Amino acid sequence: MMKLLGSALLVGGLVTLARPAWGQRRTAVGAPAGARYEFGVDFAGYYDKPSGGTGGIQMGVPVDVRVAFLTRSALMWEPRLSFDLNSVGGTTIYTFDPGINVLYELSRGSGPYNLVGAPYLTGGVAINFFKAGPTSGSQFSLGGGIGKRVPYGSSVGRMEGFLSYTLKGSGMPSSFAIGARLGMSFWH
Repeated sequence: MMKLLGSALLVGGLVTLARPAWGQRRTAVGAPAGARYEFGVDFAGYYDKPSGGTGGIQMGVPVDVRVAFLTRSALMWEPRLSFDLNSVGGTTIYTFDPGINVLYELSRGSGPYNLVGAPYLTGGVAINFFKAGPTSGSQFSLGGGIGKRVPYGSSVGRMEGFLSYTLKGSGMPSSFAIGARLGMSFWH
């Protein structure tokens, strides 16, 4: 539990420290500051195949939470948190995954920072903290994907396909996952 709390505090601290000071914000002369962040929540569904075991379809419950730091360059940083609850075969497994992704815009779109309608590539790392019955531990995970933002009123919807590989650790086997995230983003 202390590892989980420590990780949450670390990610929260990194998000706070990465925010630029008011005087460092760039805006056009006379223009309002505009959106600086993209807050979002995603529902994730994926097929997971552990090494030496049988695979199955899993769903992220309740959601993945993310914050993108908007920039005018093609690269953006996006810390993410996800929580997964799995109760298959009589064992309940809780997983908490703090991570960070980088987004690379493939072309320009419209809206804030020309992101709406623009496809992007994403890649990142995460630490998976888990508790499976009496066993608890952590594993390192790598992932990547491709996605797109689509307009939805004053916000945007995000669709993303992804691949993920979790390394063996803490008595748990390595695993490979392929899936999709569907979510909403809000500018602030």
